[in-house]
Amino acid sequence: MEGTDNPDEIREIVSKVVEKVDTNHIYLTIGGKEQPYKYWFIIVTGDYANRFREEKEQFLKVFFGMYPDCVVSYFTPTQIGGQESAGTTFFVNNCKKENMIYTCFDDRSLAPFDEKDLPRILNSSRTYYEKEIEKVRAFRKGAIPFMDEGNFELAGFMFHQTLEMGYRLAEHFLLGHSHKGHSIREHQNFIGDFSGAFGEIFSREIEEDIRLLNKLDKSYVKSRYSKDFMIEEEQVDLIKGSVDMFILELEKHIPAELEKCQRRIEDKMNSTIHEPLSPNSNDKSQKQDPLLNRLRELEWKYCGTLEPSQQREGYYSLKLINGGYQETMLMITNLIKVCMMAIEYPHGSSKWLQEPDIAIADTIGHILDLMPYDEMEFLDEVRQLLSETSSND
Repeated sequence: MEGTDNPDEIREIVSKVVEKVDTNHIYLTIGGKEQPYKYWFIIVTGDYANRFREEKEQFLKVFFGMYPDCVVSYFTPTQIGGQESAGTTFFVNNCKKENMIYTCFDDRSLAPFDEKDLPRILNSSRTYYEKEIEKVRAFRKGAIPFMDEGNFELAGFMFHQTLEMGYRLAEHFLLGHSHKGHSIREHQNFIGDFSGAFGEIFSREIEEDIRLLNKLDKSYVKSRYSKDFMIEEEQVDLIKGSVDMFILELEKHIPAELEKCQRRIEDKMNSTIHEPLSPNSNDKSQKQDPLLNRLRELEWKYCGTLEPSQQREGYYSLKLINGGYQETMLMITNLIKVCMMAIEYPHGSSKWLQEPDIAIADTIGHILDLMPYDEMEFLDEVRQLLSETSSND
């Protein structure tokens, strides 16, 4: 690859990894001035188990510890599928044919995802980002009333929650998986090997920043349950400044990741549109091709809500974005509760319907998720396109 100054070392690394780990693909990203790494290896294993085997994790940790300029991420195909369903462009942007340096398959075009899924991945990623960034902003906004009241301990807790949710969001898009702990220090260290922007919100070289991190991590528990915890107004003001800078970084970097995916879709559409026509095409088909190509372009861009069913021809599947089996169970439970309310009205509540407002709000939220917003835009574009075509004729 262009930009590699020691191909023999890279070849040696890949050979050793493939020897020890069941590997489908390896991708290489070369760091620039803003990245704290020189080479980033992304390994897609052949093991479909949800958990990567402990001995393999330990091997990669020790092995890449011998190369201080290199970092590594590894995923099973099952993990990739789960993350993409939740909504992330990480694998689309970082696992491309252009930076694939190893594959066990004869066909180099094989990747962890299907090209036809790009619009769906982009749509779900945008939805996920918009949903999570609003939560981040809401926690930041919620800290201000506590500051005004002089309750700096709870203001610190709200800023901690802002940073924790924000770091999880950044990790989801920039690393493909998130750190599970609550410590802001741990989150910053976790992403710091891959991103200078998010790894230096609180400098590890400045004593005051270290003290602020300690206060933040203590505020998660002690601000609510301990009477001994104290944080000064000046410290909260400094934390607020770091939080605001952090949110600006989120609003800069994650939309840039979404834009990368959008450009890839547009490049794919353009390459399809500019495919040469068969020399046997007649004049009529050549006249129709611009309209058909434009319609295909719009379909590729907007029609991602429904997916063709693999089991029944002519049928489609509709996916809901959620956080896993537990959230799916809660969604189904609330749907049942709303139906029970409709049947039991006006007889009053029962042991199953103690919080009807929550059940109704949750159900309505899922209904809104089912609305085909992008397809409505597709219809408007098609109507405009057809009106322009008719006038030109």
